Amino acid sequence: MKIDYHSYAFIAAGGFIGAVLRWLIDEQIPSLPGTLAVNFLGCIFLGIFMYESIYIGAYSRTTRIFFGIGLLGAFTTFSAFAVQSCAVPLPLAALNIGANLLLGFFGIYLGRYIITYQRGI
Repeated sequence: MKIDYHSYAFIAAGGFIGAVLRWLIDEQIPSLPGTLAVNFLGCIFLGIFMYESIYIGAYSRTTRIFFGIGLLGAFTTFSAFAVQSCAVPLPLAALNIGANLLLGFFGIYLGRYIITYQRGI
């Protein structure tokens, strides 16, 4: 397998931006609500980005790597979601898990709707 340093650089650059954005939101909305917010926003943007790529083919491989893997991968956070869910009482953990799952799927569908409605698909 050939190492593609160009792709690594784009993933790292996107990851840097996504991680900083994640931190900025966490500074304003700490703990469970902040993690829920970034995961929901990340799913909306991933839905928009994914369906724009599928239906229109608008993005190059480099752009998909930068935004999809780098920026949105670092912006959203499954690990914080899991740790925070385990650190709170069971009823709150169940609510947090349910909210992240429901809003995550809703975010993807919302992103899809935005693209398909905008494009008349």
